[in-house]
Amino acid sequence: MPYAKEALARLQQQSFRHHDLFAIDSGSTDGTFQALEKVECQLEQIAPEAYIPGKVMNDAIARTDHDIIVLLNADAIPQSSDWLEKLVLPLMENRADATFSKQIARPDAAFIVKYDYERAYNPEKMQPGFFSAVACAFKRDLWTKTPFREKGYAEDVAWAEACIAAGARFQLLEDSVVEHSHNYSLKGLFQKRYRQALTFHEVPSIGKQSVRCLREIVRDILYACAKLKLHTIPYNIAYRITIHRAFYRGLKDQ
Repeated sequence: MPYAKEALARLQQQSFRHHDLFAIDSGSTDGTFQALEKVECQLEQIAPEAYIPGKVMNDAIARTDHDIIVLLNADAIPQSSDWLEKLVLPLMENRADATFSKQIARPDAAFIVKYDYERAYNPEKMQPGFFSAVACAFKRDLWTKTPFREKGYAEDVAWAEACIAAGARFQLLEDSVVEHSHNYSLKGLFQKRYRQALTFHEVPSIGKQSVRCLREIVRDILYACAKLKLHTIPYNIAYRITIHRAFYRGLKDQ
């Protein structure tokens, strides 16, 4: 809350009406469950400790028999009434096997967070194989062949890598947009990136990580200067160092 309530309202306004809504609540105490009870959906409640992302998604998909699956985080807000139609159309026309929405940061997002989102969802700068399950759709057959990993985090990235390696076609849809971002504390940011790094297959290297970090810090400073946001530079540096420290520690602790 309050994002879940707004996301549900936007779902009710979608032009594409041929869908069923399934929802899983993992012990929310902020009114999200009550908001879900007010809409037409198949609602399940699980204990907070039962929330393991990959397993929850696999269990949910297994309870359906639909040919196309759409995943939407409860705090991801569709930005148009044709968000869903644009997301599923390439699948229905067999132009893609999986699609994912462009994400934009919330208005109150930190400067560096907005910058990361702009870069992440820019086709010209997007990392090869980049994917996010925050707002996505895919053919059921794709999931049947390759279910989500039920261990660790970054399960969507690992899933996409496995599917693409097997020849699946993934597509970013720039006109299917959701609002979604988090202003993590530096401690929360470290924990998130550390958990993600535990699932990556990469040999830890303090030298390589330091070079990456320094390169990105320089890039961030130049961008802040260009945007006349000099006051953000100290936090931007701390933010970037935190990410790379966490990633290195996660790789080292595998």
